[in-house]
Amino acid sequence: MDTSLTRFASSGHEAFAEGDLDVAIAQYRKALHRAWSIDDPYESGTSAYNLAACMTSLSKNQEARDWLVDARVELCRAKSSAGNTWLLEAKIAQQECRFEEAKTFVDRAACSQPPCDAGSGDCLCGPKDPCKESCVMRIPCVGSRVKQKKAAEQCEDDYTAQIHLARARLAAETYEIECAEMHFACACELAADVCSESLQAELQNVAAMIHLAKGEYLQAAWHFDNEAKHLRLAGNYREIPVALELASAAYEQAERADLAASRMCRVARIWFGRGEFKKSWSYLPQALCLAEHCRCQSAKIRLALLAKEIELALADQGEPMLPKPPKDSLLLDNSENLESS
Repeated sequence: MDTSLTRFASSGHEAFAEGDLDVAIAQYRKALHRAWSIDDPYESGTSAYNLAACMTSLSKNQEARDWLVDARVELCRAKSSAGNTWLLEAKIAQQECRFEEAKTFVDRAACSQPPCDAGSGDCLCGPKDPCKESCVMRIPCVGSRVKQKKAAEQCEDDYTAQIHLARARLAAETYEIECAEMHFACACELAADVCSESLQAELQNVAAMIHLAKGEYLQAAWHFDNEAKHLRLAGNYREIPVALELASAAYEQAERADLAASRMCRVARIWFGRGEFKKSWSYLPQALCLAEHCRCQSAKIRLALLAKEIELALADQGEPMLPKPPKDSLLLDNSENLESS
């Protein structure tokens, strides 16, 4: 493995997980260019796929699709699976309401080999290693082989589960509830033997979508909450505010304004923690409205604390103060109480 390429790709993964897409794109480009320079088709295809994922997160769908074409050509040249590229292509098509195309892309993903190491089930010992003939040496080799075989099986189950989740997600989007539930059940059965927080997060997301399609908003919100938890455990911090914002909207539909306000406050805090102070501030009016609707004093105090922190952070940067909430707002009252204390 090329050390420069590994370093660039690792930095890109870390930035992508944190939601720092500009840094992730810069690092993935470096990895891509290094892969080009050594004519490594697998790493070229992988880096192109990673760039496409970044572009999708930025809603640059056409550019993402172009990189997916490049990724498939390179992965094919490397005799590696292009299954994940078709799943991402299906996700883009679904976002653009091209549901029939999305189904076709999922079918192509299902026809692809799982993106697992083809040799992962083989013993790492070379063909002339004495473990072939020595009982003493054979035991650790067999143990290693069993471990690698189990990892390969989990990888295949993970990929197959993602195929079923993609089908379930599409079915829920088009209100084919029975079909969605059938594929979701298949995914759950496969996921039972896979140790992956990322897969658990996807399961929660699809479960929430099925509940939304059935008009069961409280249950959907609960699953979005669980998705946020599993995303954190998986280290995928980038998607957490999306899950929490969906949870807030579902709780609001379920007439649980107190829970909706709490989730919206968490979203605002996440963006503050990432240094996006103005974006954080933009969530405060809606959160405040929810807090006032349910007369939740603790939520108003928490929002006032965050508002004060945003003002202090902007002052430290020499940025102009943001517009204050309306004068009859309790958020303003609490901010002023905090200042006086």
